[in-house]
Amino acid sequence: MKVSATLAITALAASLNSVTSFVIPATPITSHDVSSAALSTSFHQTSSQRSTTQLAMAGFGGGGGASKKNKKKGGGGAKPLPKLKAKTQWDRYEDLKQCKKVIVGVKISGEDEADWMEVGKVRSENDEHSLVAIARQRALIADHAKRLYPVKVPANAVLEWGYFLEGEEENSWVKVDKASGADAPKGIEKKFGFEGISDKASGYYCYYSEGRVVERGEKLTAALTTGSKALPN
Repeated sequence: MKVSATLAITALAASLNSVTSFVIPATPITSHDVSSAALSTSFHQTSSQRSTTQLAMAGFGGGGGASKKNKKKGGGGAKPLPKLKAKTQWDRYEDLKQCKKVIVGVKISGEDEADWMEVGKVRSENDEHSLVAIARQRALIADHAKRLYPVKVPANAVLEWGYFLEGEEENSWVKVDKASGADAPKGIEKKFGFEGISDKASGYYCYYSEGRVVERGEKLTAALTTGSKALPN
């Protein structure tokens, strides 16, 4: 009996030494708990994705519906000025024969020693809109300056606009702010016009008589007619 008991105790000790240690959790995880945890994780991921999408639509990730609606309601800033046609403004200049002619020109911006270059003349109804006439027609004036002075006024030149004070000995050119007349009423462009210096190379602002270009006011047997080979209609 003693021998059998000793052998039994020895076998039990050996079997205990071969068992790997482990910890039993205080609260066993059931299949229900696992399913709930997975659902919770999925919910948080979906919520995060929705939050990111909402931020993007609000304008943080590339613009969305809310931003577009605000733009439509806001109006998007000042409306662009109407584009003027050279021929139309030249005709208006001709129609204002009784009004004073104001010499206009340009100079390269930012160059204190740059010379003013005469480009043409403007007229305005009752001589009341000279500054507006220059500011609103500045694109026409700039375009013609590039025709007249292709070397001095390159295509990418930044210009200043001005008018000439006749009779003045010094500081005869006066710079005009291009914002002049920004608040002028709609249709103000019908009250002034521009005529550039005749440019025979392009045909702009040229007078013709008997099939040839003549200077304005030149008296010939044929009546003078205004026209141009290049002016748009």
